[in-house]
Amino acid sequence: MKNFEIKNQNGRSMIEMLGVLAIIGVLSVGGIAGYSKAMTKYRINKAIEQITLIAGNVRTFFAPQKSYTGLTKAVIKKAKLVPDEMLELNADGTIKQINNAFGGTVSMESIKNNFVINFDNISTEGCIELVTQDWSSSSVFTVGVFNGFEGGLNFLASTNRIDLNYQCSKGEVNTEYGYIICDTTIQIDTATTYCGASNANSVSFAFH
Repeated sequence: MKNFEIKNQNGRSMIEMLGVLAIIGVLSVGGIAGYSKAMTKYRINKAIEQITLIAGNVRTFFAPQKSYTGLTKAVIKKAKLVPDEMLELNADGTIKQINNAFGGTVSMESIKNNFVINFDNISTEGCIELVTQDWSSSSVFTVGVFNGFEGGLNFLASTNRIDLNYQCSKGEVNTEYGYIICDTTIQIDTATTYCGASNANSVSFAFH
């Protein structure tokens, strides 16, 4: 007859296992939240870099003619006014659209002796960060934020709702059209109020 020796098993109880799983779940959620926050910050910094680079390229390229007439997609591509990584091309090599760091589109237009860069589909946090930056050293004289539609300052200029030569000192709010304008910096409380709680914000920058 064989003798069976019973050994004590040092296993984990169900309660302990549930506790471990709960801790793992909390750490996973924290990791995802941290990653999301880091990605948002990256997109904001990248967007600022894109705006600054594009504006500098456009101003330098058009400096000899002292106006921005002819700011077309063909010129943008040929003169390399926008980094290649931002360009989405058609089969024939022409620009289909220009993409910003938030996955939205970028549009540019010359108006009078100024030009406008518009970034669409900006998140709420991104919108607040972008419009509250100090753009005074970048030749920006008007910053606008628009909720729920594309076109930005181009839309307002086409309907004569804003004169791009006008420099406001305290900012102007229009709740009907969901936009705010200011000289170079919008205050955080105002930006928080009018940057929409979605990814449908359009942020525009008018340059001399």
